[in-house]
Amino acid sequence: MTFLRVEETPTGLAVSGELDVNNAGVLAGRVRAMLLGAHPATLQLDLHRLDFIDVTGVRTLYDLHFDAAAADCALTVSNAPLQTRRIVAVLGFQDVFALSPERRLLAEPGS
Repeated sequence: MTFLRVEETPTGLAVSGELDVNNAGVLAGRVRAMLLGAHPATLQLDLHRLDFIDVTGVRTLYDLHFDAAAADCALTVSNAPLQTRRIVAVLGFQDVFALSPERRLLAEPGS
């Protein structure tokens, strides 16, 4: 059993623990629920306390970026650990979404 904690922050959500096949749906559900309501122009996922991510977790982040763009919201990922940045690069998703606050997403709102 894996542990994932998702907490609201003033700018979005803070994610800690392990984001994997067993619990990626928890994060997806929280983000999608936020997108259904009144949401900010940018929703930030802070991953600074993420201990582990697998391919399902990365795919979930990928899908959520496009879900957010369809809702006219930019989803940004901040404070991604080195392990997360590496797996994103290996999977070839580094150009799809930003892993730092300095870069914007390819999936911009309205695209």
